[in-house]
Amino acid sequence: MHKFYDMIAKDYDQLVQNDVLNHTYPYSGYNDMQKIITNYIYDNKHIQKPKILDIGIGTAALYEKLLPNSFSLTGIDISKRMLDISALKFPNAILYNHDILKGLPEELSNEKYDYIIINYVIKHIDIDLAVDLINKLSKNLSPFGKIFIGDVMFLEEGRRRFYLNDHAEILSYNYYLHTYNDFVCKANELLALSFMEINIYTGILIVEKYYESSLHFEESLIKYKTNTVKWKSTQSKNKRE
Repeated sequence: MHKFYDMIAKDYDQLVQNDVLNHTYPYSGYNDMQKIITNYIYDNKHIQKPKILDIGIGTAALYEKLLPNSFSLTGIDISKRMLDISALKFPNAILYNHDILKGLPEELSNEKYDYIIINYVIKHIDIDLAVDLINKLSKNLSPFGKIFIGDVMFLEEGRRRFYLNDHAEILSYNYYLHTYNDFVCKANELLALSFMEINIYTGILIVEKYYESSLHFEESLIKYKTNTVKWKSTQSKNKRE
């Protein structure tokens, strides 16, 4: 995998934007995903200078939408060439060339973060490894911290089958086609999971510690809800309302 991303690193941002402009799989929802996550970080000004851990940081394109001195950034990526690009954009970032499936780098094992971002990574790993990663990373969240996972992900199995009926060619990408319900069934019960559907095959999975959950009262995310189907949470109905 690192060889593949090393090979496309210099063209990666353009490849992504080609999908966005042409509304094509798999990155068509990329810009909307970036906007939602960065708006949330920007709007929560009670965190003076949030500590962010980005797993699969790539070219760090997400952070071009934030003021460079407004956050503290640590990034991990399996591709050295991707990290070289990130380092040029954000020379103050702490960057690790590391395979996250081996766990966090030892230096980070006891660090706490306000936001852990994992975009377009879990499509490469099966559901059990993805859930195990989430469970472990939840221990590195600061109080009221959140994990944002943006990726190829369906709301539930019916929507996945519906899309595959007309787009069987996406199977050639060899990505894991996860659903929000896959994570709900397997995640630690102490975690509250929510899902925002950006398009039928793209969404943001939001993970919080259940007893600290506050996400559903935040206007910066709620304003993106287009109907009652596209916003799902493991929290009780009364609590969400």
